Amino acid sequence: MMVEHILTIKGPDAANGKPKPLAAGNVLRAIEPAVKATVAMGFRGSSTIRGRMPRWLTAASDIRFVDMSSGDSESTLLHFEAPRFGDVADEVYKQKTLFDIRPNENDTAFNLFADVLVDVGKQDRESERFDSGILRRLERFRAPVFGQGVETLSLYGDRVQKQNPASFDSKLVQLAASLYQETPAPKRVRIAGKLDMIRASDRVFVLILKKGEPVRGVWDRAEVDDLKKLFGQDVVVDGSAVFRPSGGLLRVEVETMSMAGEQDTVFSTLPRPTSRKLDLGKLRKRQTKRSGMAAIYDKWPSEESEHEILAALDEIE
Repeated sequence: MMVEHILTIKGPDAANGKPKPLAAGNVLRAIEPAVKATVAMGFRGSSTIRGRMPRWLTAASDIRFVDMSSGDSESTLLHFEAPRFGDVADEVYKQKTLFDIRPNENDTAFNLFADVLVDVGKQDRESERFDSGILRRLERFRAPVFGQGVETLSLYGDRVQKQNPASFDSKLVQLAASLYQETPAPKRVRIAGKLDMIRASDRVFVLILKKGEPVRGVWDRAEVDDLKKLFGQDVVVDGSAVFRPSGGLLRVEVETMSMAGEQDTVFSTLPRPTSRKLDLGKLRKRQTKRSGMAAIYDKWPSEESEHEILAALDEIE
């Protein structure tokens, strides 16, 4: 069963249901990859998939543009359809696990995208609905969409009510950029725990650490048989820890996994970030006559002449 969702484009280039081709085209071009990344995030805890997508995940993110109609005097309505996850990913929902890391089976790709917009708007630094990849995709709406005669995008349909749509504008893009800058850089880690859950269809698993904390991991290069052999065993993984803007662990992207030894119990702890991204924008400050290079140019805090300084440098060489 396909579910209708409506995306309202509001702005001078989208008035009366007659948008300029560039405005409508840029929205359509940007929305699909952002929604697909959101679906991957919802199921796997990662917006990036290396290699071929599972059939069910491709179907779950298969959104279709079906119609366009007139809104008010300043807007155009874009009509989309998307399937419910339970209808196209039944093989995933048949697997019962203690730690459920799947979206609601009645949801659609656009429902998840609306949730992301809400969490970014609230600056939810603990959210599991987005990662750096999704935040960067939201930033990509800045110039081609909101810089081209579009002021606001509003999404509603299904469980997202028309009276309270999920809205998206240049301010939200800035919030996404801010969250991206706050997110700590990934960190190389080694983690030990019990392999408690495996979803072989897309290489998602859960480790249970010594104190009982669950850790979600993805292992894109794994063979299914390798995972099954280790199920229920104490294992140790090497890879990269990916963090939320708050600094909390979001997932582990695994490169290798093997049986753990007694010496590996020391690694059964949650990784912590060591650094955050450098915000180059904050380093750029306007220079005045008394600051920056102007404050030191042509000044030497000593009594030596230029000739004496050059002579000293020659002796060092």
